[in-house]
Amino acid sequence: MYPAIGDKLRMKRLARNLTQKEAAKIIGVSVYMISAWERYFPSTVRMEQLAALYDFSFEELRDDDI
Repeated sequence: MYPAIGDKLRMKRLARNLTQKEAAKIIGVSVYMISAWERYFPSTVRMEQLAALYDFSFEELRDDDI
């Protein structure tokens, strides 16, 4: 079974050595939102912000090998 998108976001955040609190502060959202996005798919606008922060592309997110 491949990781869900939220799991991939979590792995990317951890690879950047960021806590949920740190990621939330950088993007300008609450820790609750980071937590929610790691369980559910964020909006396109927020996904763009997360992609820039975690240095990945949308294609990577869809790939099964990240």
